[in-house]
Order: sequence, then structure tokens, then C-alpha cells
Amino acid sequence: MQIYLCYKSYPIKMSLQAMKQFKTATGKDLWYVLIHVFETYLKNADKPVLTLLRELYACIDFDTASHVLHALIQAEDKSIELDQVQDGMYRVGWRPVEEEDSDKRQPYPLVLVQAAQLIDGQLTEVIKKK
Repeated sequence: MQIYLCYKSYPIKMSLQAMKQFKTATGKDLWYVLIHVFETYLKNADKPVLTLLRELYACIDFDTASHVLHALIQAEDKSIELDQVQDGMYRVGWRPVEEEDSDKRQPYPLVLVQAAQLIDGQLTEVIKKK
């Protein structure tokens, strides 16, 4: 699984270690935060894009989001530092762009939605295999 932050690809994975890392950094539960982001997205997906983004930004702040992404990325690549994740999040801006390769430079709330969808698929596959 991979996400993009400002055209850079990062592998992600949900793991117990990612959950512990996020809890240590924020005091919050990773699954709860991802479910909240995904629920907010579903409730607002049919609204204008700026309304959708406003609701997602209200749902999760920049710092918490950076720790979510960092924990998921570090589950696959320990060399990626939090500052690098935050820099990518900052550089994509606050609203989506409509151009070629736009999926590689979406604002962080939309990246989190994509990550939640990928993780849901990962966990569904794990359950099927067991």
C-alpha cells in the first residue's frame, strides 16, 4: 500500500507498532481517528469540495494528521522522519488541484481518507486469510 505526499510515494501499513507509536505521540487511538476521518468524509462526500475539506480539517488537525501518517509510514520505512511527512503535507496546500497527477498532491485530509480506505482493505484481507 502506498500514499503520495507532494509527489513522493510512501509505503504505509497498519500495524500494532503503528498504533502504539501514534498513542505515545498523541494520546489518541489510531483506529478511532481513522474511523472518524472516514466517517466525516462519507457524511460530506456529496457536498462541494471546500465544504468537504472544511469538515475534514475540523475533524483532524495538522499535527495529529502528521502523526497518523508518520506512524503508518514508519511501519514500513523507519528512516522517514516526522519533519519529512509534515513538509510534504504543508507543500500540497490546503485545497485539491485539478491537473494531471493531482492524486499525487492532494491535501492531507484526502490522503488520510485514502489511507483509511487502504487500511480497511488490508484488514479485510487479513480476516479473509485467517
